[in-house]
Parts: sequence; structure tokens; C-alpha cells
Amino acid sequence: MASMYSGNVWADLNAVCKALPYGTVADLKQIIIGINTTCGTHMIRSGKKADLVERLCDQFATWKSGNNLQTWILAKTIIDQVKLPISTFMSAMPMASLPPPPRSISAPYPSATNPAHVPLPPSRSASTAGTRYPLNFAQGYRFKQSPFFTIEQVVSSVVDCPESFSATDRRESELKFQLDPAHLALLNAPNSGYQIRLFCTSSKFYSPGYNGNTECLIEFPPTCEIHVNGVQLKSALLKGIKKRPGTAPPPDLSTSSEQNTVRMIYVNGGQGQLEMKKYYLVAQMVKTQTVDTLVENLLNTRFVSGVEIRRQMVATMSDDDDIIAGSLKMSLKCPLSFMRIRTPCRSAKCTHSQCFDATSWYAVMEQTTTWLCPVCENVLDWRELIIDGFFSEILKMTPDTVDDVLVESDGEWRTADGKYSSAKGAAACPGPQYDYIDSDSD
Repeated sequence: MASMYSGNVWADLNAVCKALPYGTVADLKQIIIGINTTCGTHMIRSGKKADLVERLCDQFATWKSGNNLQTWILAKTIIDQVKLPISTFMSAMPMASLPPPPRSISAPYPSATNPAHVPLPPSRSASTAGTRYPLNFAQGYRFKQSPFFTIEQVVSSVVDCPESFSATDRRESELKFQLDPAHLALLNAPNSGYQIRLFCTSSKFYSPGYNGNTECLIEFPPTCEIHVNGVQLKSALLKGIKKRPGTAPPPDLSTSSEQNTVRMIYVNGGQGQLEMKKYYLVAQMVKTQTVDTLVENLLNTRFVSGVEIRRQMVATMSDDDDIIAGSLKMSLKCPLSFMRIRTPCRSAKCTHSQCFDATSWYAVMEQTTTWLCPVCENVLDWRELIIDGFFSEILKMTPDTVDDVLVESDGEWRTADGKYSSAKGAAACPGPQYDYIDSDSD
């Protein structure tokens, strides 16, 4: 909706306050939620219509008395999204000739819930609303780093997607961006790894103008559709783990067109209590990394030799008197794929010797980014992953028929039948699966 305010922005305040009673309770609550999110206020959104109007007018008067012009401009952007008869109160029409404010008061927000993954309500007309913030306005709008891509350039403005207030309150926001010849050349180059991806986060992690260093998590509305140049993306691309922001990857828009339009149709409704969130969309060019490349990088840069792993095991025993020496059964199968591990991997911070397969872990994390260790289930930092040279030696010295070994606290190991062990050396079984590089060797 185009702004109807006059050149003197503070003169518009009186017109806004006169128009507020003509909005519904839902309209006023939408304004309060938007202003709280965007302007950092803490107005209560419960109460009767008269209470909501008084609350808003008092807040506006406070800004005016402090000459807080920038905040008032942001608030007007929020108010612009609600169709109040503001222009009527800016005319010379006498008050006596104006229609009286509506006497009925709208009901509070519906408490209806919407089961997850159900289709969007078809009958209601979508509300195409959303403020477009310029690139230099959205300070602090950065996302949590990922091993699977690096953000090369922001290619669109940031568009906010207003809250929907019930499971049947269908909303729609539109994001447009243009790609220049340099973008298109990178996207169309064979095996370049460049993509345009859609990033979305919520008001839980971001508000416009915030200049902090918080990393936003990917979060789409629980029920939504994304259409790129008229083609709908697969909904599975938007869904992470329920109530776990950051577990869905930003979807590839798969576009190489110069002019692009992204439409998000959504409701906030999901299982459980309706969450009143505003969402923010932006398109960014990224450079992707394949799983094979990530594994290769680990092998080349994060290999820890078997000698060093044994030294750490002995040091742990001597430092902690509570540890009782004994044999530990260690599986040679990956807890994710249930197949024999080929590239033994774990976090340097994990205290267990059990490894998982690097390729399997990356492949799972690329689809659902929980960053959990499949052994201890703690959240790990992918930048702290190592290739375990001790585990590598065991894999080299045992045939594929061996599923597990017994490991002593000093790093010695053996199979249950004693046929293969560290004492017998590599001659017990040839056939390494990788030529591991010992980074500690000369």
C-alpha cells in the first residue's frame, strides 16, 4: 500500500491517532506486534480496542517529545500495511461529517491450530504485504556459517513478511531481484558451484536496523509455499525438524533468469500454540561445496596421526584417576549408515574414541543440519572435525568381515578372537581403503 502521509511527518501523527479507532482489534494488534519487533518497544497487545489505541498514541507521543524521527518513520511503515482511513483525517472535512468509528469490536486472535504440513487455506485472498529494506539498512542480517556454502553476494533487498494471526489467515509476500551478466555467467558455468539461494529467518533472530553480530538461523513459516518465477519449489526443501530453527538448508532457487520474482504464501499456523512471528526473506548468491570435496579437505588438513591419538589416550588416563582401565568395544560400522566406516571422523572435542563415517555424516547434515554427533548426540562444530589416524590403522589392519574390536586404555587393540590385533601389525590384513596422510610425519 502506498504511503498517504504528508511531507511533515510529525503532522501525520494526529491523523494516525484519529484513524486508529477505525481499525479492528486484529489490525491494532498487528500494528503493535510489528512496532515491537521493528522498533524495539514492549507494548502489551492484549486488552480492549480503546486500550490498544491509547497505548499506541502514548507511544507515538513519547517519540515525538524526544524527536525520535527515525523510529516514527519505521512505525509508519508498519502502519502503512493496515488499511486505515488516514488520508480522510488529513483532509479539510469537518469531524461532524465523518462516519462514526465502528461500534463492534473484533474478537481476539483465534486459538485455532493448523496441523503441520497441511495445504494452505485456498478460499481467502492473499494479503500481499511486506516492507522492502535496502541492503545497507539491514545491518547484522547474516546467517550462521555452513560448510556446504559460502555467501558471495546479497542479490536482493530484505523483504519482511507480516505475521498471520490464525491458521486460516493466509498471507503472501513478494521478493523481486535482478541478476546482472556477471551473476549469470557464474551460474551458467559448468560445475561452478554457484547458486542463488533463498534465505529466511524470523523476528526471533532478527529485526531491521539491528547492528549486532548475531548469526540468524534459517527458519521458514511452518506452513508455506515458495514460487520462483511461477514454479513452486518442493515443500520438503523448506522443512527442517519441527520447532528446531536452523535445521533446514536454504533452498536453491534454480534460476538463471535476469528478472526474478519469488512469492511466499504462508500462514503461521502449526501444531500447538500459534506463534506470532514476522519473517524476513532475502536472496543471496552462494558458492557451494560438495560432500566429496569436504571429505577430501578433512583428509588433507585435519588428519591426526595414530601416534598422537594414542598419546592423548594415555594422557587422559594419567590425568583422571577415576577412569578404570579396561577393554572398550569399538564398532567399525558407522552409526548413521550402518556400513563399515571408510573415512573415520569425529570432533576433536568429543571424549569418545568411536568414530563415524565423514561422507555419511556430511550427506545427512546437508539435508537436515542438526550438527549432532551420532555417537554422543552432542552438538558439534564442523570446524573441529578430525580424521582419526588411530581408527584408520584399525580399518587397514582388519578385513571387511570384522565389525568391531576391543581397545585398551593404552591404545592397544584386538579382535575378540585375537586373530587381528595391533601387536600383529598391518601384515594381518592388507588392503587399505584410503592412503591416509600422516600430517605429523616428515
